[in-house]
Amino acid sequence: MRAFFFLVLLFLPVPALADDAATYYIPPGQFSAVMQVMNLGFSNIFGFFQNATGSFAFDEQNKNISKLRLAIDGQSLVTGNPQNQRDFFDLLGIAENPEIRFTSIDATPFKDGKASIKGTLTLHGTSKPVTLDATLNRAGKSPYAGGMWNSEGDALGLSIRGSIKRTDFGMADDPEMPTRFGDTLMLQLEMQALKQ
Repeated sequence: MRAFFFLVLLFLPVPALADDAATYYIPPGQFSAVMQVMNLGFSNIFGFFQNATGSFAFDEQNKNISKLRLAIDGQSLVTGNPQNQRDFFDLLGIAENPEIRFTSIDATPFKDGKASIKGTLTLHGTSKPVTLDATLNRAGKSPYAGGMWNSEGDALGLSIRGSIKRTDFGMADDPEMPTRFGDTLMLQLEMQALKQ
């Protein structure tokens, strides 16, 4: 938990950038992070992470996103029942590697509100290049984007999706139940970021 709060400090509001891009901060209360995996071939288990944060730069004129940094606290994972929660927790190796991170430094343009963001995902103690699909939902004024949540300010809404192979990140099968989980993990992120 301490490591996560240290990451939160990294994402605290910072001064605006010198170029045309503005800095955006994603508060934990405006960041929904979900991961899903197939369970025994019957249905998907959804894991909800209750603590996540991040920041990025956005050039409104050119519709570019850059310096994207997302941090998810794996220890905040919850599922629909205790057994699934324990097994999902173990699959992700949260006890040994509680931080899940995605970082993309280079500028990526949105075209018709869509972008493919290439970056590095760190999960289960392994870092790999991945590409996530992003949708720019809206940029504008929000009643929840002002100082201390009590006045209107500028906000930007993003939806990000992606899939990875768990075996690429060293997540092995449970020897007692080798067919328990499918190899594909789906990541779904929803965020309302606040302009700094």
